[in-house]
Amino acid sequence: MVTSQELRKGLGSLPGFVDRYGLSGGLRRWFGIVYHRSTGNITGRSVFEEDWDVCILLDACRADELRRQSDGYDWIQRVDDFPSVASCTWNWLPRTLERTPEDVLQETAYVSANPFTDEFCDEDTFGELDEVWRYAWDEQWGTVRPRPVTDRAIHHGRNAETERLLVHYLQPHVPFLTEGAEALDRANFSFGRESNPDAWDRVTSGELSQRVAIDRYRETLRFVLTDVDLLLRNVDAERVVITADHGEAFGEWGIYGHPNQIDLPCLTQVPWVTTTGTDEGTHTPASYDTQPSDVSRDAQLRALGYTE
Repeated sequence: MVTSQELRKGLGSLPGFVDRYGLSGGLRRWFGIVYHRSTGNITGRSVFEEDWDVCILLDACRADELRRQSDGYDWIQRVDDFPSVASCTWNWLPRTLERTPEDVLQETAYVSANPFTDEFCDEDTFGELDEVWRYAWDEQWGTVRPRPVTDRAIHHGRNAETERLLVHYLQPHVPFLTEGAEALDRANFSFGRESNPDAWDRVTSGELSQRVAIDRYRETLRFVLTDVDLLLRNVDAERVVITADHGEAFGEWGIYGHPNQIDLPCLTQVPWVTTTGTDEGTHTPASYDTQPSDVSRDAQLRALGYTE
């Protein structure tokens, strides 16, 4: 149980929560975070401790939500739980790297849509590092859509000399990619803002219904799973795993999204699916101009709901 000392220590952050989310939402989120951050001790396992040829990360994917959609894909026979090392990518990436031997990283090609690689990786961290977010950022949607990631993953799967391929999609992380999501996620967005209220912020503050946000999350998950299906049919791999860096809170203990250092099962127990991949040659990857996007890395993180 959280102690009175820990509560007093966390009181300094309470006004900021109330200012951002309103009195009711701010109080619930503040207490949930203070309680679980003070009691949490996230250990988990690194994905590199497991046996795979291709590992596909779905950013912020809940295990129960992938189970919910498993009937739509013949390559999902079973969705197990896997203990993640963190509740957000900002912790997941460095913890994964520090637990993994250098020679294993050098055997891996990492294709990533997540801008946090800028902070924790350099060109020598992996055998190959393809930071798709640098050149395929979609300014209209404020994210990297799945297809550039799929294209680059297929390219590396067919051409890379490394033994392993790690593929990091941004979805189903906000902003949501669905019909009607423009009004939901981008109505109040501009690249210069210090704070971008994403869908979960708006649920917390009472501006948006929980039901609508969860429905959009599910649609976005289906959106990215279509590309996962395409990838699996265009890469040869005896053992493929589909998992997540962390999960997503849907209001458990007043928490939405994925704050750092929060030990909740919905955040740290991520999906784990094993399957295979066969290159049927049905897709020719598009070519991309790899010149960096005009949108800065910090602006991209704000578009994803992170604040400075």
